[in-house]
Amino acid sequence: MEKKKLPLEQDVDIEFEYKVYMFLDFVRKNIKLFIAGIILIILLIIAFFYYRHHQQEILNKSSSIAYQISKLYQNKKYQEAEKLINKMKKEYPNSPFVKVAIAYDLLIKKDQNKITPDDINKLQVRLNSQQLNAGLTEYKGYLYYKNKEYGKTLNTIKTIDQRYYNYISALTLKAFTLQKTGNFSEAKNVFNEILQLSKYDYFKLLAKENL
Repeated sequence: MEKKKLPLEQDVDIEFEYKVYMFLDFVRKNIKLFIAGIILIILLIIAFFYYRHHQQEILNKSSSIAYQISKLYQNKKYQEAEKLINKMKKEYPNSPFVKVAIAYDLLIKKDQNKITPDDINKLQVRLNSQQLNAGLTEYKGYLYYKNKEYGKTLNTIKTIDQRYYNYISALTLKAFTLQKTGNFSEAKNVFNEILQLSKYDYFKLLAKENL
């Protein structure tokens, strides 16, 4: 007796259909979990787009404030600029433009002769550029030098080596500081190093004058 063949459609993928049936069966048995998963995905998508919109809004507002601070600084309206700087720090502490605000805060204090090494430290914490930090480190060393804290000057700038763009200027500060502390022989060695390494006449002339 001839066996009857199953009425299968041609080119049907049996394995694929089996997987589909298994999936539908799983969904039926776990319908609540499945719906919860879909809701969670939808909420995540909404949260993602809200976050992007919120971040863009923060950037737009904080950049506008940074621009206003810049204009106020240029017009020497320091008091008004400081109000906006404080607003930036309070309302947009995670915006990249807060670094701009802090930089203007330092410039205002510098113009008013009120800047301190601690102010430099606060800006350096927010910077992720080693080169920029090296420049600020040298300036912090200069502030110590200006306050006749020569030991702190030398200790601060010793981290600036030839990897940094301001190595020669930091060496110059070091040489002058050594002179102030009476270490004339060591200062002379530093000035000789400046003379050999500097690409700029300004530092070479300073070194020659002090040899």
